[in-house]
Amino acid sequence: MTKLNLSSIKDRFVIEGKDYIFLCPSNKIYEGKGYQFLFDDDLDKQLAVFRRQGRLYCLSNICPHRHQDKIYDGIIDDMKISCPEHGWTYSLETGKNVNPLQGLRSLRKYEIIEKEGKIYIEYPKFDIPKWRENI
Repeated sequence: MTKLNLSSIKDRFVIEGKDYIFLCPSNKIYEGKGYQFLFDDDLDKQLAVFRRQGRLYCLSNICPHRHQDKIYDGIIDDMKISCPEHGWTYSLETGKNVNPLQGLRSLRKYEIIEKEGKIYIEYPKFDIPKWRENI
């Protein structure tokens, strides 16, 4: 797991009105493997990054089925990622649940860019669970 503090990230830029922040060096993300990123030491602020067929994908790391933070460790098959806890399956490209029998909830997808040996992601907006709203 890589821990980052959103307020301390200085390497950033804007493209077409979207704010991108530095995530990690390109050589940290290997083909066919997922990586977990935690922001602000908050377990509800996590992303999973994958490299599949040379392309990068960034999704929420929290499975909406049982709120498990294991998407990064899921099984990659074709262009889908399956949560290793209960098997819910999502599109790497869109984050959408690909099995309607599992429900309608999907993973949030984030834009991801690789340039000059660095990986940048769209500034993340995390979905904080409703049960935390009054804490």
